[in-house]
Amino acid sequence: MATKPRARYARRWKYAIWPCALLCFMYGIWGSMEVFTGNSSNFRFTYFEALLPLLAVSVTVSLALCSLIALLRRRAFTVALAVLLGLAVCSYAQNMALNLDLGLLDGEAVNWAQYRAHGIRNLLIWIAAMAAFILAALLLKKRARRLVRAASAILLAVQVLSFGVVSVQHLTSDAHSARDTSYVLTGNQQYDVSAEGNVILFLLDYYSNDYIDAAVKKYPDMLEPLRDFTYYDNYDPSYIGTFPSVVHMLTGNDFDTTVPIDTWFQQSWGGETAQYFYRTLDEKGYTFHFFDSNNDYFGIQYAEPYVENLRKLTRSDYTLRYDRLVGAMTGLAAYRYAPHILKRFLKPNTFAFYSAMPLKGGEVENCLNRNAFYNRLVDRGLQAVEGKGKYFVIEFLKGTHPPYHLDAQAQYDPEATLEETAAGYMKIVAEYLRQLKLLGLYDDATIIITSDHGDKENSMQVMYFIKEAHVTREQMAVSSAPVSHDELLGTILYNIGVTDSGLASIYDFADGDVRERTVMRNYIDTRYPYVPRYHSTALGTHTVMYAYTYTGDRRELRKQFRRGPSEILPLTESFN
Repeated sequence: MATKPRARYARRWKYAIWPCALLCFMYGIWGSMEVFTGNSSNFRFTYFEALLPLLAVSVTVSLALCSLIALLRRRAFTVALAVLLGLAVCSYAQNMALNLDLGLLDGEAVNWAQYRAHGIRNLLIWIAAMAAFILAALLLKKRARRLVRAASAILLAVQVLSFGVVSVQHLTSDAHSARDTSYVLTGNQQYDVSAEGNVILFLLDYYSNDYIDAAVKKYPDMLEPLRDFTYYDNYDPSYIGTFPSVVHMLTGNDFDTTVPIDTWFQQSWGGETAQYFYRTLDEKGYTFHFFDSNNDYFGIQYAEPYVENLRKLTRSDYTLRYDRLVGAMTGLAAYRYAPHILKRFLKPNTFAFYSAMPLKGGEVENCLNRNAFYNRLVDRGLQAVEGKGKYFVIEFLKGTHPPYHLDAQAQYDPEATLEETAAGYMKIVAEYLRQLKLLGLYDDATIIITSDHGDKENSMQVMYFIKEAHVTREQMAVSSAPVSHDELLGTILYNIGVTDSGLASIYDFADGDVRERTVMRNYIDTRYPYVPRYHSTALGTHTVMYAYTYTGDRRELRKQFRRGPSEILPLTESFN
């Protein structure tokens, strides 16, 4: 009599193993590894370091789940098979068609309330689909088991094949081979300034000069701390987007659409202009500190000769925590596959991926952003450092990049408006200036407040304020000179006493000058072929760069934008 139950149990394995394997493959391997292969440069661990523990866990869970389901009574066993297949199909449909863009790995808070209606509709689809699978199982009875087995095997084969193709693409790409080193901008000196002299550049991301106008209407005293500055209200960013704007700003090298991005990074930081600029800074006694929490946009490894707080890390600097890695990666898959109403409880923490491979001896101190930088600045203050020369400091903060997240008092508020966030970042700058004054270092400092780029549509110009050393005023000056980030390096050199650099500066232009300028932006133009994505096996988002050439001010730029690009440059590689 014992032989019969054992035989029945063994037969059930033939049916149960396929939906169990399908579901575990999706949640344990494919759901997270698909993201990994497309974004491997953002992870500290390698392909095989991620895959092998995920594979082990997926196989173990699949076998355990199959063992438990095979113990169920006949009808319950059939329903369980239908539920497993239903979960797999619904998860697949969720990932392919029902998800919204929720900023998966950008670390930003999601305003889940605005998606409430979508979440309810999404949940109803899941409930209806699962009910249909269960009802079909009850009606079809034994035939349901064969159908579940066949459907699960087909879906599993399709996903395994897709996984194989993506894996081969990744393993034969530079994204896999270039994994020996990583570079980190450390923040342990972020509150240090030089007792001997400073050039300080505040880069507030996505901050248009139109945003200044909007914020001042609501907060009339917002610019009062900048009375010693000159405001250039006709300032051109040259490029829309942190990439390629910042590298262009700091190297003077125009973006080249005809070469791969890594080649352009290397050419920019190793170019004649960059070498001359940073060599001159060094000769004048300046050390360059660059504080930003994201290194991806800068090809920062090629700036290693110039940036004092850049740390090079090798694989031997890390340890691997398999428990954290598996938890972070399966959580990533669950976030992708789960119905929308559950996503708020499953949203991955970007730092969980870092904690899966912690640095030996502890993490480097990160460059703080958002209100954390302001709160630390208030609590800790600035420290004057003696005996280490002068400093060139860049503070790159999130600025008015959506979603807005600071109130006017520089405190975190996910419901903040554009005007509140714009005022909040000016409050952060004002506190920094106050601290410089307390140390007696404000008067001697050259301070620039600007943005890497403006709005991608209507407000494309950026705000630009500068206070030269020893300049004092009762009221802020305003200039409408047609200037741009093309003059940034020349302006900095001019303010440290190099007036014959051969690089143009803002002082070469005056109010009323007529000058032709060009703003460029990456764009999706489907008339042009898609190109590879930077450090990825996937195709990129953008296909071209649009160039908008205009003469005049921001209003003329808007007119040109509405008319369309003056020139279209096909991309060789897309950053995003």
